[in-house]
Amino acid sequence: MCLSTYKTVEVSSKANMIITQTSDKLLGNFIGSAYNIFYGREADSDGFRYWYNMLSTGKVSARTFIEKFVLESKEFLDSVKLKEEFISKIYRFIFGRDTDKQGKQYWLDYIDGRILYYYRSEYPSTYKNSEILILRWNINDSPKVISDVMNKLIFSDEFAVRISLMNIKLDKNNVNIPVNRTDALSIYNLLENDIKLVDYTDEIEKRKQEALRLEQDLINRVGSSRLKNKILTYLGDMVNNVAVSFYDVTTKESFDINGDVLFKAGSTHKVPLNIVLYDLVQSGKINLNSKVEYVHSQHYEGGSGVLQGYLVGEYLPPQTFAELSKRSLLNSDNIAANMLITGINQVTSLYREYGKILEEPLNRTGNLFSTNEMRKFLLKLYENKDNNPYYKNIIQYLKDSSTGVRMGRYIPEGIVANKYGSFQGNYHDIGIVFGDRPFILVIYTKDLSNAEKVIADISKIVYER
Repeated sequence: MCLSTYKTVEVSSKANMIITQTSDKLLGNFIGSAYNIFYGREADSDGFRYWYNMLSTGKVSARTFIEKFVLESKEFLDSVKLKEEFISKIYRFIFGRDTDKQGKQYWLDYIDGRILYYYRSEYPSTYKNSEILILRWNINDSPKVISDVMNKLIFSDEFAVRISLMNIKLDKNNVNIPVNRTDALSIYNLLENDIKLVDYTDEIEKRKQEALRLEQDLINRVGSSRLKNKILTYLGDMVNNVAVSFYDVTTKESFDINGDVLFKAGSTHKVPLNIVLYDLVQSGKINLNSKVEYVHSQHYEGGSGVLQGYLVGEYLPPQTFAELSKRSLLNSDNIAANMLITGINQVTSLYREYGKILEEPLNRTGNLFSTNEMRKFLLKLYENKDNNPYYKNIIQYLKDSSTGVRMGRYIPEGIVANKYGSFQGNYHDIGIVFGDRPFILVIYTKDLSNAEKVIADISKIVYER
């Protein structure tokens, strides 16, 4: 394998100045291959002429051209997923030939080595290198690695020879080449297009499923199993009266105990309610300053909250979505939550939005949720993959409302964003615990006389894991 060094080949100035139609045709085919390989189409004349003139005069180097077509090519990055596919395309482009068996293996090993170099620290020490590589099957997940491969190939001996034969600059822009070149249009008409479109759909799906299966296996490994067993030991005979769902944000380990059992969620439902609200605000379907009319027969509910104290008979002034959100979380206001439900249902179906988040239809009513479902809602809130700027409101309201009675009793103040709930003497708590080892924890109970202590004790066991 000769492509293992960064050394370039010196080409004599005399040889570098000998310009023939052959060298111009080689340059034309080099540009044409970029379109064929990375865009899956023939080069358009305007694009070809631009790059031909820029490269042939030295205004743009081969390296700049390659960076534009590979590192900055959305078409390429959207289409290429597999490492083998990536190597095949790069070989055809950089060297103008198919991959040999030895070279393919060399670059596969190199890519895997760079993936581990950059991303090993993102995974628990219990994960094997081979398992990490299965999880990172998509080459587009590793932009640093793609850049490393391209830089190594660009400065290889073989590519230096090819560049010299095309009489273009390798690595410096705006260095004029004082020679006459064949007209770009003439070369364009001589292009040898070689478009090879291979359908990798089945192989990509196979790798994806392999990664998903492995991820599920890793989730159930010893780390989470040990913690689960510790909690089961603590619960003893209470195990049928408690549901627990846990997720370690750092290691991605998780477990549940009775995690799919449905409970009356009490006020814990106000967290997913507000997640849906702020998703609709971000999408422009709801304005936080818009108001919801109060209907006493529909919205009144006793228990926690401050809005019931503002009632004049059965009248309450219309409330903005912003105020209702704040009251529903900060004061666990039941009237505010009921008005939010009405406001959301006026633009969409609340439970349909819940189903979208949970990735399955939620064909039920009556405020019934499982701890596994609540864990999914909290994970969405924590990860905030859509960069919703309003999610920080939810987290701050939860932190500010934390009482330190249940989940936060044995955990340092200020790192717990939780929402307590109760229904007919059954007590719950759900939350995100930040700090050095952040985690998500959902605990529902039923028919326990010491439920608040049980929630606090389980939270302590998890925090001290």
